[in-house]
Amino acid sequence: MNYVAVALLGACLGQPPSASATADCYPLNSRNIKLPIRYEKDRKAIRMVKLFVAKNGENTWYQEAAAAPDRESFSYTAKEDGIYWFTMVEEDLQGKNNPADLTRTPPDLKVLVDTVQPRVQFTNARRTGNEIVIEWQIDDKYPDEAKSQVHFRASGTDGYWLEVTLPAESRSGVRFPVNIAGAVSIRVTAFDLAGNKTEMVHEVGGTGATSATRTSLSPPPAPPPPDAVAGVNMAPLPPPDLEPLAPTAPTMPTPETNSRIVAAPQMQNPAHSEMHAPQPPAPSHTIATVPPTRTETTLPTGPAESELTPVAVWTGASNPSGPTVELTRAQFINYYSFDMSYEVESRGPSGISRLDVWATRDDGRTWLKWSQHDGKAQTVRVKLDVPGNPMPEGAYGFRVVPVSGAGLSERAPVNGDAPDLRVVLDVTPPALDLYAPTGDPSSLDTLVIKWKAADKNFGEDPITIEWSDKPVGPWQPAAAGGEVMQVGAGAIAQSRRLPNTGQFSWRVPAGLPPRVFLKVSARDAAGNVKEVVTRDPILVDLVKPRAKISGIVEPAGGVVRP
Repeated sequence: MNYVAVALLGACLGQPPSASATADCYPLNSRNIKLPIRYEKDRKAIRMVKLFVAKNGENTWYQEAAAAPDRESFSYTAKEDGIYWFTMVEEDLQGKNNPADLTRTPPDLKVLVDTVQPRVQFTNARRTGNEIVIEWQIDDKYPDEAKSQVHFRASGTDGYWLEVTLPAESRSGVRFPVNIAGAVSIRVTAFDLAGNKTEMVHEVGGTGATSATRTSLSPPPAPPPPDAVAGVNMAPLPPPDLEPLAPTAPTMPTPETNSRIVAAPQMQNPAHSEMHAPQPPAPSHTIATVPPTRTETTLPTGPAESELTPVAVWTGASNPSGPTVELTRAQFINYYSFDMSYEVESRGPSGISRLDVWATRDDGRTWLKWSQHDGKAQTVRVKLDVPGNPMPEGAYGFRVVPVSGAGLSERAPVNGDAPDLRVVLDVTPPALDLYAPTGDPSSLDTLVIKWKAADKNFGEDPITIEWSDKPVGPWQPAAAGGEVMQVGAGAIAQSRRLPNTGQFSWRVPAGLPPRVFLKVSARDAAGNVKEVVTRDPILVDLVKPRAKISGIVEPAGGVVRP
């Protein structure tokens, strides 16, 4: 038993442990670490106390310091950011070390050193009337998105910053009202697990700005390689921040380490650890999905069909053309990272030393090693928005190759091998334009609603149409399905999804107000939603009353003659 240990007290490390960190890893934003020593037996039996350090979970220990048992603490300076394991070793009067084998003893303390501030990048900022939508991305290895904050105030003033409450389901986007006619400054504050903080400010125009304009603040996609030609599917470069892999023994077919991917990506916090780097679990919003994007619009009156112009336009850039996969077997996602489960079908007595994830962007024509993991968990975290992947949206295929403790594995996938799992990343909402409804000459109580929707990955029946007497709902279906769901004390039919035909003939039911708000929604196969809501209520009762005289009605009791 070791009677000398690092005191596991957050206060001694300069700050308390973050609640978002892993249970056994303390985050610090300083490379200078003070390690208090706690003595649990008589110091007269100890000749020397030694400090051993291992980096990034490699379980390879190096002695960094030694002192007589009158020392109360060690000071350690990390040369770079990373995960550091610390263990105190006591040498008794007979020269024996306790513990004798550090590779079989849990570390006394694990510390995450992170001195890099998170980077904040605005991806969308727009204003529609008195409503602002702001979206952003946080680029950090250990983000703490639960602490993200958004404030706003009138531009050009020194007034107080007013805080915006972020939705629980998304920490990377928010829609909120403002009562400021002029330009508004939006401040996003991001934190990471180590307490590093970054603030970014962006200005959104006043109410006079065009309501349908979407401001894209993302950098343009990187240009294609010089040898890229039309019709050739180019695979992305491998992520440059991956650690170089150690040489392995020549691969050969062996029954020791077979594996296959057995499940789809899962949106959950993984329990895995990447190779040589135990990491805290990722937050439940990475994948960051903001609420459906919405545009409010004023509909012009009755242009001819050949002269129709959009009254609400989603101006998001379309995805760059790129490699495709067999989409009928692919799964569509709208988040940049996910957990991929796998199953090792056979293994030898040496177990699994690591797991290599291989990826293809052209359905198996070319392969590259994507990431490396320790293979101890039943899932691996796959990240698609790495720096070496400039165009993350698009198709992917994956295979996993386990390596035994003896260094043996099956061969890595080669050109022509089919992937075990196909995924299509799509984070771009559909494009949706709404046109002014018109009456149906053949049916006086029917309104023809027209739209134009486009997306690379539309599924079946992506359109829904709803109405309300208020601009914020509750919304009632214009096309109702067979199922009925309870809403408050009443019951309304569930909206029926429509094919993307460009128009729908709505038979206006009796009892509606003469004017209502319309909402048209388009949903793609990845779950991205674009909504267009009319800014003003539109006239739905187009029937002009008409009557004719049918005669004279005699009064009751007969006609009195003079």
